Amino acid sequence: VLKAKVKAVAALIRNSSRVVVYTGAGISTASGIGDYASKATNSVAPHLAKGKVRGGGGSRLVARPTLAHHALAALQQKGRIQHWLQQNHDRLAQKAGFPQAKINEVHGAWGDDYNPVVLMDGELRPDMAAWMEAWATEADLVIAVGTTLCGMYADCVAQAAASGRNKNLVIVNLQPTPLDDGASVRAWALCDDIFAMLAKELGVKSLPDKRCADRGEEWDRSHPGCKYRTPKRTAASGM
Repeated sequence: VLKAKVKAVAALIRNSSRVVVYTGAGISTASGIGDYASKATNSVAPHLAKGKVRGGGGSRLVARPTLAHHALAALQQKGRIQHWLQQNHDRLAQKAGFPQAKINEVHGAWGDDYNPVVLMDGELRPDMAAWMEAWATEADLVIAVGTTLCGMYADCVAQAAASGRNKNLVIVNLQPTPLDDGASVRAWALCDDIFAMLAKELGVKSLPDKRCADRGEEWDRSHPGCKYRTPKRTAASGM
C-alpha cells in the first residue's frame, strides 16, 4: 500500500509546478529533537527511544538532518519542490542543503535575533506571514509532513490545498489530522521511510545527494550555533 501511495505522490509532483512542503515537528524526531505529540510512556518515537540528539554533544543546535530532510533537499535540487514552509526552529533543512532563500521559517528559528522563535500566543513576523499567504494562493500541491494540522494559522497553506480547485494536498503523519478527508493522498508512515522511497521514485540516485550535502555542510560551518539573520522577504520571494 505504501509503495502505491508513493507512486501516487510522485505522479502529483510530476504534474505540479508550485510544490510546497509544509513540515511540523514530526520530521525532526529522528534527529533526536522532541515533538509535541509523542507523550506515551512507552512511545517508540526516535527522540524518546534514543534519548539523545543525533550529532552528539546533547545540544539541539548541533542536531543533524534526517533522511527525510536530505530527500527533500535532493528533490529541490531536481526542481521538484519550489518552497519549504517550516514550523520548526531547528534549521535542519538548511543543514541538509535546501536553499535558505526558499525556506520560510514562519514560526522563527534558533540563533536568529531577526526572526526569533514565536511563542504560541505571539505574532508572526509580518513579511513572513505575507510570504506564506502568497504561497497558500499559488501552490498547486502541498505536502504536509509530521504535523497534526491542529489549527495554527500556518495551516492555511494546507487548508487552501485541501479546498481549492486544481490543487492537491498530501499528508504524511502518524496521527490523524482534521484535513485527512481533504487529502488526495494520506500516508500513515515514518517520514524517513516514505521520503527515501519517494526520492528514489523521482530519480534521486543516493541520499544524501552530494551537492546538497556539501551545500548543507557549508551552511553549517558558516553559521555556528545556527546563527543566521533572516532578511526581509516579499510575497513574491522565490516565486
